[in-house]
Amino acid sequence: MRDKITRRDFLNGAALSVAATALAPYTSLAFGTTAKGKEYYPPLLTGMRGSHKGSFEVAHALVMGGQRPDKYEPVDELYDLVIVGGGISGLSAAYLYKQQMGPDVKILVLDNHDDFGGHAKRNEFESSGKMLLSPGGSLNLEQSAFSAGAYQVLEDIGVDFKALQDAGPDDYGLSNAAAPYGIYLNKNLYGKDTIIPGDWGSIWAGAGDYKAMIKSLDLSKTDTSRLIALVSGEKDYLPDIPLSDKETYMRSTSYATFLNERVGLSRQGAKLTEPWVRAIWGVGISSASIMEAIELGAPGANAMGFPESDGESDVPEDPNAYRSPIFPDGNASVARLFVNKLIPQVAGADSMEELVASRFDYSQLDLQDAPVRIRLNSTVVNVANRGSDLVDISYVSGDRAFRVQGRHCILAGYNGMIPHLCPDLPETQKENLAYGSKVPFICANVVLKSSEPVRKSGASLYVCADSFFELVTHAPPVNLGAYQVSTKPKDPMVMYMLHMPAPEGDGNLSARDLCRLGRHNIMGASFADYEQQIRTQLSGMFGEAGFDADRDIEAITINRWSHGYAYEYMDLHDPRWEPGQAPHELGRQPFGRISIANSDSEAYAYVQSAIDASIRAVREVVS
Repeated sequence: MRDKITRRDFLNGAALSVAATALAPYTSLAFGTTAKGKEYYPPLLTGMRGSHKGSFEVAHALVMGGQRPDKYEPVDELYDLVIVGGGISGLSAAYLYKQQMGPDVKILVLDNHDDFGGHAKRNEFESSGKMLLSPGGSLNLEQSAFSAGAYQVLEDIGVDFKALQDAGPDDYGLSNAAAPYGIYLNKNLYGKDTIIPGDWGSIWAGAGDYKAMIKSLDLSKTDTSRLIALVSGEKDYLPDIPLSDKETYMRSTSYATFLNERVGLSRQGAKLTEPWVRAIWGVGISSASIMEAIELGAPGANAMGFPESDGESDVPEDPNAYRSPIFPDGNASVARLFVNKLIPQVAGADSMEELVASRFDYSQLDLQDAPVRIRLNSTVVNVANRGSDLVDISYVSGDRAFRVQGRHCILAGYNGMIPHLCPDLPETQKENLAYGSKVPFICANVVLKSSEPVRKSGASLYVCADSFFELVTHAPPVNLGAYQVSTKPKDPMVMYMLHMPAPEGDGNLSARDLCRLGRHNIMGASFADYEQQIRTQLSGMFGEAGFDADRDIEAITINRWSHGYAYEYMDLHDPRWEPGQAPHELGRQPFGRISIANSDSEAYAYVQSAIDASIRAVREVVS
């Protein structure tokens, strides 16, 4: 929710396809079956991942054309709990239900993808005989923002927060908000390709030699002087607004409007402030309020005419407030820890150190008579209460349609699908579930044969003003157990690149509208389109340091998340509802024996919210 979002929160963490295939009848779709054989290992697959071919067509046919199978093969098994969605919420719900109800309960997890974890996806590579890991989506653990319940669950499954924090360096931007980073200026907008590393978080706050650093950006004299004035705080940019009304103004005016009309920055100057905003909200500074931008570290906090603090706070600073432990593969290791607890034979690991480098045996996920089964490549198309004590769950796998029954069901996918899966829901609940729009994003991982050009450029993370990929960094340099990251300059490296596809707002479209348009954009683009953007941007960033795309790129994995982050309410686009009356709160109410657990139901796009949702849903189920 908007009230939870602060700069610290982020920095601690860091519409449908119009393709013709989406309208094809389900019987023509035969892309996948349940995982069989030890050779089945999705983390090593490259190319288009995330919303990959075979994962979305059945769901799109249901949503866009109302298409469901006419007949279903009954599965002659009754489960105590069937969970729809194998992401963090679904896996956490399975773990908590088993923990509370005993080891003999029967649980089935259904997921439409060919791998578990949802956005907590593991991208694994083999280069020069060495394992390389990188996140495919969900990144880090913002432990200072965790509820007690979420923290306890993660400790229970084997996350050692202190050991994980110590396993990574202090200067890595995705795990330490206080780390310096580089600003990349591209030649299309700024005239030449340039990287300027520095402690930009502190600089935008007016600390250190900010004047010299702003001058080093080599902007126009006008933009340079106006940025310095904005950062310095010597000028009140809201002198005509009473102190009591300033917060209201800052929440009702876009940051772009403020920079244009009050500060007088050009597009070059204003775009410097946008990458963090786009990375978190999925939309740009034309759609984010002044307050939202400043809370994410954009310059201007000192220039609003608020009284200066009369002293330091009596509340001691949390030493871990800016630290967010991160696994080498991001929160994919969290998903793997859950699966290791639910089905120990997939890995047999006793600790997170042992698990991180282990190869999972996917053939163990869906074994006959096993108490917990995870069934991949299975798209649920209908969920309905049957009488007062059972739930029917219907799904498509390959070219066959099945129906299973459970004593309870938890929907752990995303809210926008639930009205289509449960047509019997009250109309008002459907409307509330459909209110938000998932924030789409692309997470690309690029294996470079040599890391030398990147290391020469002097930063661990780059914010890229007005570039296709807003954030560029390298895979988390975290050493755990047998997984050790090489620091030799000529050894391979994985680059992590984040793109937010929502178009720039013009004031007429809401953030939800822009996210829907962004979804169209990424579903209509090909792998070749993204590859070209990757080659162009990496060449611009590191070409002078010796990078050559034809020579140096070894492999590319595109993680396409058309239904990405949970939608979080924004100042300019959403009302402020009374407690308990927001759409996510009204939409998540249980319906018979069906409960809802996902980050959408918390309106907060973080791993802790996914776990909090599962805690609530399991409580509803077992009460």
